[in-house]
Amino acid sequence: MFALSKTSQSGGRFEDLQAFVAFLERRGHLVRVRAEVDPVLEITEIVQRVIRENGPALLFERPKGAAFPLVINLFGTAERVQWALGRPPAEIGQQLVRVLEQLNPPTLRGLWRSRAVLWRALRMRPKRVWRAPVQEVVEEPDLEKLPILKCWPEDGGRFITFGLVLTEHPKTHRRNLGLYRLHVFGRDRTGMHWQSLKGGRAHYDEAEREGRPLLAAVILGGDPALMLSAVLPLPEDFDEIAFAGFLRGRPVPMVRARTIPLLVPAHAEFILEGIVPPYERQMEGPFGDHFGHYSDAAEFPVFCLHRITRRRKAIYPAAVVGKPPQ
Repeated sequence: MFALSKTSQSGGRFEDLQAFVAFLERRGHLVRVRAEVDPVLEITEIVQRVIRENGPALLFERPKGAAFPLVINLFGTAERVQWALGRPPAEIGQQLVRVLEQLNPPTLRGLWRSRAVLWRALRMRPKRVWRAPVQEVVEEPDLEKLPILKCWPEDGGRFITFGLVLTEHPKTHRRNLGLYRLHVFGRDRTGMHWQSLKGGRAHYDEAEREGRPLLAAVILGGDPALMLSAVLPLPEDFDEIAFAGFLRGRPVPMVRARTIPLLVPAHAEFILEGIVPPYERQMEGPFGDHFGHYSDAAEFPVFCLHRITRRRKAIYPAAVVGKPPQ
């Protein structure tokens, strides 16, 4: 039986993914699947049935051919999203709207009225740490050990579906954290599905103009507020990691990656460290998308994996992408 790490937690203040998984299990919102299940199509079929019934998150303890358990359907109900954030998403949105209204244009009265939120935001900037659970194990790249899903019959292969891709702009060094699918091409190569208007793609385009690779870290797991921050439609150049700290009520601990000069979340499950070389493209897809049909195969940049760091007992997070209610 796979044992979860013992970490303190309360709604909206989870230190890591395993704390959230343990919380869901205690609340009856997570079920363990102890039988061996194939990540190629079979997990998707099971998850489909569970989602249609507004069912629990699932922890597959023995994905076929993989060295790690897989958790899925973490945020499949509004209640679980609220637990992850610590309060209803609408309440967070309303608070931010009020602050923006009071500060546009900025006035002394508006600053005073928003002082509590602004002070909290200033205190929630990421903090540097020197030791991290996500670096308990450092390994050579081998994606074949991970229970990476093939969700649909006509997909072009297996895809990492809940990878948070962290990059920095080559000139301004502003961070971007976004959820992008990664088509697995081999043990140490994937596609990087960056559409033209995405923040990560803007960073890559600037690096390519300069003729140099873009450093990238793919984050698997972490505090659920961080995982959700990567998918929220935040304003351009809004720091998703700082926003996750705002949601958590405390800063996100960050540690320097082992092979690239990027700070990465210390409490993630896995970090995939590597580069996206300039001028290199490979056919990516097709992929069963949320529109309910397959997106066509097309050329996209390539992520070259240099190193994997992880927890000793890491959990691989995944999502099934498909027509709502996925």
